[in-house]
Amino acid sequence: MPPAPAAADGPAARVLVVGYGSTLRGDDGVGPRAAELALEDDRLAGATVLLRHQLTPELAADIAAARLVVLVDARADAAPGSVSVERVGGGVAAEAAPGRVPRPDAGATTHHVGAAEVAALARDLWGASPEVFAVGVGATSFEVGDGLSDPVEHALPAVLDAIAALVRERGRA
Repeated sequence: MPPAPAAADGPAARVLVVGYGSTLRGDDGVGPRAAELALEDDRLAGATVLLRHQLTPELAADIAAARLVVLVDARADAAPGSVSVERVGGGVAAEAAPGRVPRPDAGATTHHVGAAEVAALARDLWGASPEVFAVGVGATSFEVGDGLSDPVEHALPAVLDAIAALVRERGRA
């Protein structure tokens, strides 16, 4: 078993925000763009903010060191520009109900690793159960292109408000 990841001191160091998606695929770039904006948002000062192309198993170490994790990504199944917040796993409920967060398939590849699988990996490898939330933004297009659609661009302030609300209610950043 790998050594437990080290966490910095203080409550702010225990909040992890991960914006992920492809900036070359239109609205799929909303996660990284939200993460860029989160780096400049005073309400999130002290939080660890990561920009990723996709979720990978290696992210489990960062998740294990956190108390609160917020993942931001585009959603194809939601109204363009809508913002949703869903609990993915972690916290006391996950500790009390082992197996509640789906375990990764033995054949999973990095192209098929979802939020629940990465959270489960952090739990399985390090016994960590931070609260994990997904902030989804309804996308208009995933076509090749490097800009966000107007509805998604206009949703960015609401995305940051949702992240800040989670941090205010669930952790301190």
